[in-house]
Amino acid sequence: MLVTGFLGAGKTTLVNRLLARRAERGASGKLGVIVNELGEVGIDGALLGNKAARQVELPGGCVCCVLGDDLDRTLIDLVATNPNLEAIVLETTGVAEPLPIAWAVRREPVASAVRLAMVVALVDATHFISATKLTAAVGAQVAYSDVLLVTKAELAGEDATAATIAAAIELAPRAQILIGTTDEHVAWLEQVLSDPEVEHTPTGPEAHDHAGHDHHGISTLALPIPGAIDLEELEDQLAELPSEYVRIKGIAVTERGWVAFHRVGLRVSSEPLPGAPAGFAANQGRIVALGRDLRQDRLAACVQAALS
Repeated sequence: MLVTGFLGAGKTTLVNRLLARRAERGASGKLGVIVNELGEVGIDGALLGNKAARQVELPGGCVCCVLGDDLDRTLIDLVATNPNLEAIVLETTGVAEPLPIAWAVRREPVASAVRLAMVVALVDATHFISATKLTAAVGAQVAYSDVLLVTKAELAGEDATAATIAAAIELAPRAQILIGTTDEHVAWLEQVLSDPEVEHTPTGPEAHDHAGHDHHGISTLALPIPGAIDLEELEDQLAELPSEYVRIKGIAVTERGWVAFHRVGLRVSSEPLPGAPAGFAANQGRIVALGRDLRQDRLAACVQAALS
């Protein structure tokens, strides 16, 4: 996950709270955090010395390192030295544009080690509109993002916040927009980025699929994939779903073998699997979606269109 946003929007506060929240609840799994100035993230910068990518172990199953001049090397080293890493959060500088970073992640050899799941931009309701006049980077940060987290709305007031959201929508009309406190944003991000279970559950024609809600307003929907799929068609179908479908994961079989596919935010990706996962057989796959206002018929239509 790439976290971007202009100077003062609250990126470091968000990352700090994410680290603290994981430590408080004794989070399982390991999270990697790459930042530009570790001293700003509640860590003594002296721990790093002068080594650009030296790592620091943190409570909550996190490992933190500072972004060096070579993003490729930083990412590869972090993954290579932490084989149980489940996710990486990369915080950009306040004036960085996300597109060059995304290009770097998609190049080999990085592309074989990590996948860019989501670009999140923090939008400061008190200064966003004026900041867009200072540098093109502000608009680029929003335009390339999947999710916009509006910060400082309580300080800006309703009118300024509404104007900020309207301006952001013009730049990123398909992005998911959320207004909330730092704690609410962190809780939402953790829920969305958690890996949904795609367990194989036999379902007959009369079976009802799993659906539920949690206290963050995120609903879940799971459907079977009753046969081999055209992966490219499925990815195209999933890409067209609205931003309310913020996290999708599935396992299916194609003419080339078993694959896992993902959508986080607006981005869709996939990777091959060495064989049928445990519990999956007879070309029967599974798809799980997380988000708001999910429609079973719409998700089922994506699957149906991709069936070979």
